[in-house]
Amino acid sequence: MKTLIVVLNWNSREMTRECVQSLLAMRGGAFHILVVDNGSRDGSPEYLQEVLPDISVIGNARNVGFAAGCNIGMKKALAEGYEYVLLVNNDTIADPDLLTELQSVAERDRKASMVSPKIYYFKPPDRLWWAGGTYNPWVGIPKHLGWKKIDGGQFDKNRTIDWATGCVLLLRCEALREAGLFDEQIFGNGEDLDLSLRMRKLGYVVAYVPTAKVWHREGIDYQKNVGEYARSFTLIRNLLWVMHKHGEKYHWLTFLPIFMGYYLPKMTLRFALRGDFRSSWALWQGFVAFWEMRSHPEHSVLPAGLQRTNQPSRPAELEPSLSGSRGSGAGHKEYMRRVKAKSRCEEYM
Repeated sequence: MKTLIVVLNWNSREMTRECVQSLLAMRGGAFHILVVDNGSRDGSPEYLQEVLPDISVIGNARNVGFAAGCNIGMKKALAEGYEYVLLVNNDTIADPDLLTELQSVAERDRKASMVSPKIYYFKPPDRLWWAGGTYNPWVGIPKHLGWKKIDGGQFDKNRTIDWATGCVLLLRCEALREAGLFDEQIFGNGEDLDLSLRMRKLGYVVAYVPTAKVWHREGIDYQKNVGEYARSFTLIRNLLWVMHKHGEKYHWLTFLPIFMGYYLPKMTLRFALRGDFRSSWALWQGFVAFWEMRSHPEHSVLPAGLQRTNQPSRPAELEPSLSGSRGSGAGHKEYMRRVKAKSRCEEYM
């Protein structure tokens, strides 16, 4: 079972190194690790290739977002004949049996296109961050099962779930060819939910495997590089975008009152009580951004902090062409050719 492991990095080279080292220690399965660097300014691509010579590194000229960054890796997996892609957040540490446990379920059920592990907080290590997800289009707000609960074995059964988080996620390449990749309009924060719903509409299964385990330092890249407010912005914008894509008109009869009358005010008050007024305001900016995207669906409206990171941080000729991001991947092949010829961030396959 040939698997490409895709790890995104964004100005967090030491944390990414720790993550990759835990992946290299995994048991079983033939896999290769690809780090996709999203326009880092700390010398991450060169550093990671030097200290981890057995992996491959691709350096983007700018922060193209979580969705587009993962798509670069997924297109590479599809083009090179991999059976699976394992997406791994760089702020995680993997259990040695992670890949083996995920693949065992995927191999038993060919309809299992997305397979999700049990995810703990990094500290304390027995507190759950994820034990599966639920989603009801009448409500339109995805939920994490087990969130912040101490693991006492109450989520230890394999089962199908409504959606899988992209934090750590095994994807079947055959299903990706049919369903497509992440929606790059989302940029980050919700692309996993969107893909899960698309997979299920095609008859595929989203599975949860509690024997596969990782530990997660939640949200560090956003907090470090732009601030919590950027996540608040994309949270609201993308919840509405997913409903726009997948909800029926009659779902909005219950979703909109819940969203406007309960969820958005609740989240606004939560941040305000913490003294984080910037995040409170960003929630409402995300609401406005959704309507801008409805009017101009070719644009992904971002907060100012993310817009700045979306500008090139290295020569433009090293940036992957995103024109093929929803198509054949030809743009990415041309990018790979230019990287090999001109970039110091070379691949070691």
